[in-house]
Amino acid sequence: MKKLKSLKGIKTLSRSEQNQINGGGYTYCKGPRLCCTRFANGQEFCDYGYCQSNGTCVWA
Repeated sequence: MKKLKSLKGIKTLSRSEQNQINGGGYTYCKGPRLCCTRFANGQEFCDYGYCQSNGTCVWA
């Protein structure tokens, strides 16, 4: 948490930095119309969305 409090401006966090945040996660495609988010505690949430060519999702 101390790292977040000392940030100034905008910084894009790497995947490993995102996973260090309690409750943080990343979004990915699990199928052609299925977007998922996996949280740091191992839980996964999936819902309908559109997968882009770079592997990221747009939630529907």
